[in-house]
Amino acid sequence: MTLEALVKEIETRSAKEVRDLEAKLEAERRAIEEATRQESVRIRGESEKRAQVEATRERARLVASAKLQAKKVLFEAREKRTASALEEVRARLVAYAKGPEYPGLLSGMVSAGTSTFGNDVRLLVRPEDVPLLPARSRTLVDDGRPLKGMGGLIVEKKDGSRSLNLTFEELLRLREDRVREALGH
Repeated sequence: MTLEALVKEIETRSAKEVRDLEAKLEAERRAIEEATRQESVRIRGESEKRAQVEATRERARLVASAKLQAKKVLFEAREKRTASALEEVRARLVAYAKGPEYPGLLSGMVSAGTSTFGNDVRLLVRPEDVPLLPARSRTLVDDGRPLKGMGGLIVEKKDGSRSLNLTFEELLRLREDRVREALGH
């Protein structure tokens, strides 16, 4: 083989190897681009899913928060209405204590206390209620411990071992749950 043919053969082989390398590099470049594109699609899809999940969570949190706030507002409105109604009940009890039926109620309270504890009792009443008591009951009043409040009385055994609290405040406190229920709370 001549030198020219040998150089031509080397150039031909070199050109073929360069083409083969270029084709191989092009194939690798395409494979890398395709892998990058697929990874990008995968990452984008995961990001969208995560964003959707986060948006759903945030929506659920906001809805729950709004529901809780609505319940709180409703509860506060009911409490305000109940407090107002209880104040109205208290005002009516104060008015009742100034009315014509109140002395009869006091007499009935004394009777309930003496039927529970016997006649060996003392009465705790408001000073303004003493004249409203039956004459025989006035002797049972403990003047040293006057009551303050809306009305009613406390019947105690003289030895202090037991008492029956029939004050309007205590009767209302004991029945507050029923009053709240009656008010629709």
